[in-house]
Amino acid sequence: MSTSPTKCWICGESATTREHRTKRSDLRDVFGLPTQTEPLYFHNAKMKNRPIGSLNAKVLKSPSLICANCNNAHTQPHDRAWEQMSRFLRTRIQANALGAVVRANRIFKYDTAREMRNVHLYFVKIFGCHILEAAIPIDVATFSNAILNEKACPYVYLKFGRDPLLNDNAMTGMSDIESDLRASDGSCAFATWFYFLDGLAVNVMFAADGEKREGLIDAWHPRFGTNKLVVADF
Repeated sequence: MSTSPTKCWICGESATTREHRTKRSDLRDVFGLPTQTEPLYFHNAKMKNRPIGSLNAKVLKSPSLICANCNNAHTQPHDRAWEQMSRFLRTRIQANALGAVVRANRIFKYDTAREMRNVHLYFVKIFGCHILEAAIPIDVATFSNAILNEKACPYVYLKFGRDPLLNDNAMTGMSDIESDLRASDGSCAFATWFYFLDGLAVNVMFAADGEKREGLIDAWHPRFGTNKLVVADF
């Protein structure tokens, strides 16, 4: 008996690959390359101190499958933009006072608006995988349309700031999604989660039309037409 292939949530083609929850290059920059004799240790709500001997370990990836083309060629500019931005912010975020402004054209000297949209689309991809894994009632069609058409997703906002310490240590990883559902129909009005990276934190938010939440203050979206990023207090 054969089973139907899993479809890529972005393009609908057969899916066989998994996206890293935390970008592989981010993990490599922070931790280096683990081995079986010198592993990393993975923690979440379900497991503690699980040794990880490779950055390609399945536990580091989302179970939400996407096709190889979407995971690699199609979203590669998005991945590279975030890789450049994360390296810049991670080494400088602690030097900036809370509320200070970081200008994106210091990160991307050329095609700043396009590269910032690519950063936005990187988090749209990660968010879509996170939504499906957590079974949050958000229609990811708007996410896939944004990725396929190289346009900003109207509902996804980013805020950049300092990583709150856990037991005096900076965290690296991603949080669970907290969501606010409408009582009328069970749809999601607002959802928020964090991407932590050794002192840097990115708050990734979904806000349905008309939602005005405190978390959106000083958030960034490509349609705002600004390259000013406010260092947030998380």
